[in-house]
Amino acid sequence: MARDALLTVDAGTSTIKAVAFDADGAELATARRETETRRPEQGHSEQDMAAVRDRTFDALQELAGRLPAETDPVGVGLTGQGDGLWAVTPGGDPAGNAILWSDSRAAPLLEEWEADGTLDAIVEQCGSAPYPGMSLPLLVWLARNEPGRFDRIGTVLSCKDWLAHELTGAASIDHSEATVPYLDSSTGRVDRGIFETVGLPEGRDLLPALTAPTEVVGEVTPEAAGATGLDEGLPVISGPFDVPAAGIGSGTATPGGCSVTLGTSLTHQVLTDGPRAEAAGIGMALGIEGLWTYAVGSNAGTPSLEWAADTVADVADVADLEPLARRAPVGSDGVLYHPYLSTAGERGPFVDPDARAQFLGLGPDHDTEHLVRAVYEGLSLAVRDCVEHLPADTQSVAATGGGARSGLWCQLLADCLDRTVVVPTDSEPGAKGVAVVLGVALGEYDSLAAGVDRTVTDTHCPYSVPVTCLAVSGGYRACSDNPQVRPFTA
Repeated sequence: MARDALLTVDAGTSTIKAVAFDADGAELATARRETETRRPEQGHSEQDMAAVRDRTFDALQELAGRLPAETDPVGVGLTGQGDGLWAVTPGGDPAGNAILWSDSRAAPLLEEWEADGTLDAIVEQCGSAPYPGMSLPLLVWLARNEPGRFDRIGTVLSCKDWLAHELTGAASIDHSEATVPYLDSSTGRVDRGIFETVGLPEGRDLLPALTAPTEVVGEVTPEAAGATGLDEGLPVISGPFDVPAAGIGSGTATPGGCSVTLGTSLTHQVLTDGPRAEAAGIGMALGIEGLWTYAVGSNAGTPSLEWAADTVADVADVADLEPLARRAPVGSDGVLYHPYLSTAGERGPFVDPDARAQFLGLGPDHDTEHLVRAVYEGLSLAVRDCVEHLPADTQSVAATGGGARSGLWCQLLADCLDRTVVVPTDSEPGAKGVAVVLGVALGEYDSLAAGVDRTVTDTHCPYSVPVTCLAVSGGYRACSDNPQVRPFTA
């Protein structure tokens, strides 16, 4: 008897993953492709939209060829990097390179909006303030600085919506992508008046239809079937973008569930049963079961570890940093690391495009081990800073992303957060999350919670909290060896 296969794509900033799951959450096959980010000017981050599509289609073709015998693909779910501007012409072709979420060219515009009250008006409508890498400030920036490029735009999409468009021919945007700044948080509907608010009335017609993540947006076209190896007519959903998708895939599918992604950037989120007034972070409607997610994203992340491996420790691999860090005492004998290494500065829990990394408290007795440990501790305290701004008090946190493979980092998080940290055994939580959403869309699961209960498994050895924690008194205690956690490699 054939097993149903839920096919998924998680199109991240650096890697595109195509993963097939059965209905019980077991991975059936995986294919990966790397992407390229272009930085034509300081603060600019772009990707070639056609190249992202082609590499996604290549990954899907490889995935289709790797499916075990007696499996029956029943649908495709898409997630991927959020925000940015993936614009197409009226004919559906790329209107230029995609501008990514990490782009900071519109930062002065946000300062202008804050000074003249425009930012307050945006927050009053959608509940959260945008940051420079979101589509609305990028559209206004283009209209002012590159009007020819702006005039080519017919529809505004996100990364996953661009891929859905190429698979099905349909243009849509889901609630998680649309909330900031296009939704009215009181109604959950698009309010196109936001374009008048920012002085861009010609943008009113650039948004596609709002479609819930659990709604089928279209079917695989004959052309896409030929390019991907998928069956023509296969239903496609454009699920939530990768932040809420990873939260669902890590097991946090009910109000109060908290997850942290330790990747190129740090993402912290908690689910609530509706919008919260005066909440910190960026609030986004899921468009599923009345749930909202509040997220605080930080530009700090694994690049600090990669930099430390290459520049501070001169080791071949990030995994080689842990033995060095463990040889230094808790608190690194007073060395502090501010982990703001990104050229875009910081975006959470504060916004400062000029924020930069630094070591503080250095003395002649400090060595490589102190500096390396300070990097781990600085990143961990940055996570604490973000989680404290989320509108919920949780007892445990699910850690995902490449950094969650580091036993040292996960234990430091437990110490800093004063909470148990659990690591799901699934290697691809974003793909798993959109698989759950696809299963709900196709009637395989009755709810997100039911899908998570059936498909997501936590590690058997969570990182527990010592009697005292690092953030308070330096009472660090190492976790016992955990066979479920693999050595982290960037």
